[in-house]
Amino acid sequence: MPTAAVEPVAAVWLELRTRVRRSARVNRRQPSTAALLAATIVVVASLIALVLLPILVRRQTERYRLENERHADPARTALNEINYRLSQQIAALTRAAATREERHIERYRRLVPYQDAAVKSLSAHTGAISPQFDAGFLELQQRLATWHASVQQSVDLQRLAFDANYPAVIETIHRLDEAVTAYQGMRRERVRALARMQVWVTFGLVLLASVAASLFLWMVRRLRTFAGMLAEESAARQAALERQQELVRIRDEILGVVSHDLRSPLTTIALSAQLMSGSPAGEQAEHVQTIVAATGRMERLIHDLLDATKAEQGKLSIRRDVIDPAAVARDVAASHQPIAASKQIDFKTSIAGDLPPVCGDGDRLAQALTNLIGNAFKFTPARGVVQLSVAQRDGKVRFEVSDSGPGIAPSDLPHLFEPFWQAKKTAHLGAGLGLKIARAIVEAHDGTIEVTNLAGGGACFRIELPAQTASASDDRSRTTPSLPERDSD
Repeated sequence: MPTAAVEPVAAVWLELRTRVRRSARVNRRQPSTAALLAATIVVVASLIALVLLPILVRRQTERYRLENERHADPARTALNEINYRLSQQIAALTRAAATREERHIERYRRLVPYQDAAVKSLSAHTGAISPQFDAGFLELQQRLATWHASVQQSVDLQRLAFDANYPAVIETIHRLDEAVTAYQGMRRERVRALARMQVWVTFGLVLLASVAASLFLWMVRRLRTFAGMLAEESAARQAALERQQELVRIRDEILGVVSHDLRSPLTTIALSAQLMSGSPAGEQAEHVQTIVAATGRMERLIHDLLDATKAEQGKLSIRRDVIDPAAVARDVAASHQPIAASKQIDFKTSIAGDLPPVCGDGDRLAQALTNLIGNAFKFTPARGVVQLSVAQRDGKVRFEVSDSGPGIAPSDLPHLFEPFWQAKKTAHLGAGLGLKIARAIVEAHDGTIEVTNLAGGGACFRIELPAQTASASDDRSRTTPSLPERDSD
C-alpha cells in the first residue's frame, strides 16, 4: 500500500524536475539585456540624428549663402565698379585724343580715386575666395598701376597712347570674374551635395531606425512571451508542488484509512479467537462466523484499494460481453433488500421492460451499482427511501440511484469522485473509494456518471451506458484483457 501511494508522488517530482530544466533552457534562449539595450540605443540615436540632420544641413547651407553675400557678391560688385570706371576713363582719354581738350584729361584723373576705392574694396576679399583670385588681384593691381603710369607718361608727352596695357588689364579683370564665378559655383555645388547627402543619410537612418525598432519590438514580444512562459512554468511548478503535497496528504489518509478500517476487524478476529478457547461448540461456531465476516470486510477493503489504484493508473479493465441491464439491476436489488430491511429503509426498484443489451462486464457493472446503493444507504436515515431505476433514454441505458437523505453540499460536489475524499460530517464512514471505483467502471464502459441534488431533498446518481446495437453485437468477439470480479492479488 505505501508503495502504491508513493509512486504518484515520484511521478509528480519527475514532472516538476522536467519543467524546471525546460524553464532553464527557455531562460538561455531569451534575448539578452545587452541586445535589448543596444537596439534601444540605435533607435534613440537614429531618431536624434534624424532630428539634428536637417538642422545641421540648414546651418551649413546658410553658412554658404552668407559666404556668398560676404565675399562673392561684394567682389563681383567691386570688379564691375573697376570695369565701369575703366570704361569711363577710356572714353575720356579717347575724347581727349580726338579733341585735345584738357577737360577730358581732368575727367580721367577724377575717375582714378573711384577706381582705387573699388580696388581697395576688392582687396578686402583676398584670402577668402580662392588662391587664383588672390593671384589675379595682385596682377590686377600691377596692371592698373602700369596702365596708369603709361597713360600719365603719354599725357606728359602729349601723345595720348593709352591703349598699350589696356588689354592686359581687361584680361585680368575677366580672370578675377571667373574666379568669383567658380567660387559661387563651388558653393552651389556644395549646397546640392548637402541636399543629396541629407536625402541618403535620412533614408539610411530611417532604414536603420526601422530595423532597430523592429528588432526592439521583436525582443519585447519575445520577452513578453518568455515572461508568460515563465509565469506558466511558475504556476505549473506551484501546481505540481501543491499536487505533491496533496498526494502526500492522500498517502497519509490511505495509511489512516487502512489503519482505522483494518483495526476494527483485526480486533474482532483477535477477540473472537481468544473467546473460542474453552467455549462450547455452539459458541465456537458463532465466533468462527464472526471471524469469517471480519475477514470478508478486510478482503473487500483490500480489493477496493487495489481497484482504486488500478483506476488511478488507468489499468482497470473489463470484459466485453453482451449483458442484460435489467438482470444485473434485479440481482443487485435482491442482494440489497436484506440490508435495507435491517436499516429500516424502504428500498424501491423501477426496472423498465424490453431494455436493450449493453456491452460490458456484468460483474463490474454490479460492483458500480453496489457502491452507489451502499453510498445511498449510508446517508439515508431510518424510514427513508432509496430507489433504483433503470430505463432507456436516447439510445442509452440509464441507471439512477436516488435517496431521501440530506443531499450533498454544493462545495462537496466537485470532490465526490476523488479517491479517499469524504465530507467532514461523514468522516470515518468508509474508505472513500466507492464512488471513485464506480466512475472508473462506468468510464471503462464508455459511459458517463453524474450526481445532482433533488428538489425535495436527497441526491441522485445517474449512470448512462451506450445501448448495444446489432452490428456491435456481431463484433463482440473483440475483447480487452479482463479482470475477475474480485482480484486476489
